[in-house]
Amino acid sequence: MTVNTLFTAGNVLTAAQQNNFGRGLMATPATSTTTDSTITAEEVMLTYTFTAVNGRNYLLQYFEPVIVGTAAGTLTARIRDTNISGTVLQTFKSTIAILTNTIASCQVIYTAAASGSLTIVATLQASAGTVTATRSSTQFPQLYAIDIGTGY
Repeated sequence: MTVNTLFTAGNVLTAAQQNNFGRGLMATPATSTTTDSTITAEEVMLTYTFTAVNGRNYLLQYFEPVIVGTAAGTLTARIRDTNISGTVLQTFKSTIAILTNTIASCQVIYTAAASGSLTIVATLQASAGTVTATRSSTQFPQLYAIDIGTGY
């Protein structure tokens, strides 16, 4: 793809060039207001489905605002393709201190290999103790995809 950065007076923007630009948010972000206080082994926290287009780039973003653990350890956040057994697209690890709040944030640029429905999931896993993801109507996680176009 040729990037659209060298326009001069009198040039015409074509439909093909316009189609290279990003298209924005792909669907309503997945959210939850239900606190989960039983996180030990890897579990799905949110699921998000959107229609991907072959060759387009997407920013996949997962954010969990309040995490607290019962034991010192490592929290692993992942974005996976399809379900908990799917391909790991990105991993983020953070240190969990006992009874101290932290966050989980994970993002990745994903290029669609085919057109059609694409489901991604956000997961959390604790290395020690139990982790709680505290949620409410004003403090909630999000998982979403933003179409950022076809070029770099």
